[in-house]
Amino acid sequence: MLNAFRRKFRIAFQRTVVLAVMAAIFVLGYSYINLEFCYKIMSQNSLTYMGTTRQCKKYKNLEYSGSLCEELCTNEDSFRDFKCPQNEMRTTVFTAEKNGDVYAIKLSRHIKDDLSWTNSLGNQVYPKIENFHRIVKMHITLSYNVTLDDNMIRALVNQEIDKNNPQQMFNFWRLFKDNNYMMSKLFDEENLFPTILGSCGPYYATENLNILKTDQSLLQSFDWHKRLKFALSIMEYIFRLDEIKPEPLKMCKMKLNLFGLTSDKRIKYQSAEYVQVESQLDRHLSNGQNCEEDSDCNWHSCMGLCDHKKSQCIGIQQNNNMQIFCDHILRGGGLFPGLLASAKTPKTLMKLVKNCIDPSKSPNYHLPERPHAANTELALRLYNEMKRLQKAASNRDRT
Repeated sequence: MLNAFRRKFRIAFQRTVVLAVMAAIFVLGYSYINLEFCYKIMSQNSLTYMGTTRQCKKYKNLEYSGSLCEELCTNEDSFRDFKCPQNEMRTTVFTAEKNGDVYAIKLSRHIKDDLSWTNSLGNQVYPKIENFHRIVKMHITLSYNVTLDDNMIRALVNQEIDKNNPQQMFNFWRLFKDNNYMMSKLFDEENLFPTILGSCGPYYATENLNILKTDQSLLQSFDWHKRLKFALSIMEYIFRLDEIKPEPLKMCKMKLNLFGLTSDKRIKYQSAEYVQVESQLDRHLSNGQNCEEDSDCNWHSCMGLCDHKKSQCIGIQQNNNMQIFCDHILRGGGLFPGLLASAKTPKTLMKLVKNCIDPSKSPNYHLPERPHAANTELALRLYNEMKRLQKAASNRDRT
């Protein structure tokens, strides 16, 4: 019997090792492809390489426009110290320094050209500028529930599109269809995402963030006070998302290594790819797609609801930003432990975190009609306890 147990244990261990190795190979392979692309650019004089091969040719041919084009194509010495991004290479192509400030150069996502059409002569036709204004205005209203007046739309569109080269519209349309770009533009005053510093065709530049770093080793208790400080800063950021007008922003993918600080020490999130306004997210989650269980209706970390009689996704979001924060930032898991995943974290605090992760156990913990959404009372209890522990730790450090 003992031998049988050892054999089962050995087989299970071997499978675990194989899966871990496969996962590591996948991660390394994906990283290598991204790094190879980045270093190819770096090795050929960065922006000069991009400009001479494609970007600046399109600018000279009047296909690209934007305030960043002139800096990239006519003043090659304005940028220096080119580097591959530390993370999130899906959107950031590379970083570069200009006048002491670090810029992140990003590329908007590819889209189908649903803006132009072909006339009877076989020529590609784009809307008139005035019609393009209306298209952009409608898109922003439907996608973000934000209504901009005509002057704001003209300021957003008109300044950089040549009326004699309407094909430039498509690249601006590509920017307007990119959630990262639009979230940064529309909510610039709220300081939630990196500030847009200019664009050139489908490329755009933002301020670069200094990513929050903390020890991810087994000896996590040694920097626990720093981790607690990070957790409080991110929690205050989460509170701000829920206060956005005209409606809250919902973050459906939350990763610790995408939070960072600006040069003036404000916390922002590097990618808005999985951020939506509440009404847009609820429409997405209740789109009527077929389902067998609730998890079939999820969109990343945002939980949906399945009508088991109709086998359709019909419900609004069942959790909220606070539940996702507690689960993915405070607790974490596996190779990516959370900020409070430490033996030094008091049991009273971890109990609050667990209630926040699964508030459905008690009606005192969750919002009405959203059983997995931590309510304000629970969130404030958690925040106040973390604040108390931070203050106590600071007092000990001073004595």
